[in-house]
Amino acid sequence: MRTTIQVSRETLELLRRMKDREGLPSYDSVIQKLIKDAMKSERSAFGMLGKRSMDEILEGLRDEEDKI
Repeated sequence: MRTTIQVSRETLELLRRMKDREGLPSYDSVIQKLIKDAMKSERSAFGMLGKRSMDEILEGLRDEEDKI
């Protein structure tokens, strides 16, 4: 099933540029890629800080004058 959606000229131009840059075959594939990428960023941030200990991560977060 196909349907038509309305977008501004600016949005159409952005979709066209992304389509060309990414080598995607259609605007539909551009929109799907944008949605999938957005959904990936909603996933857990677990492991983003690497394998450092909590002490290493928290070290230096306070200014020296804030320490008691």
